[in-house]
Amino acid sequence: MADRRKKDNYKPMAPEDPVSGNVFLDQVLDRFDINLEKPETQIVLNWKTLVGEETAAHCRCDRVDKGVIYVCCDHPSRAAGMRLKAGEIIKNIRGVYPEINLSKIVTYIHK
Repeated sequence: MADRRKKDNYKPMAPEDPVSGNVFLDQVLDRFDINLEKPETQIVLNWKTLVGEETAAHCRCDRVDKGVIYVCCDHPSRAAGMRLKAGEIIKNIRGVYPEINLSKIVTYIHK
């Protein structure tokens, strides 16, 4: 695994140096190459609004990659329901984020 610390644009600090929450968050986002402005990230962040509270309570959007939405569900019946509603969910998300070419939803169960 590559050392992601080489990517950081921050000077190393002594262990006793305090770091503000904003600086820490920026470092984490940089380290994992997360851009909060990307529509794919916005789908993950706004999942509850996009699919509703009931669905979001049982099915979490983990990531969006190459037009595929990866959703982790807490039960096989919830995953099946997500697959049944996939077309409607994709259509709704395309209405909010038309710049993303979404093709499908992949579900899996949290063990």
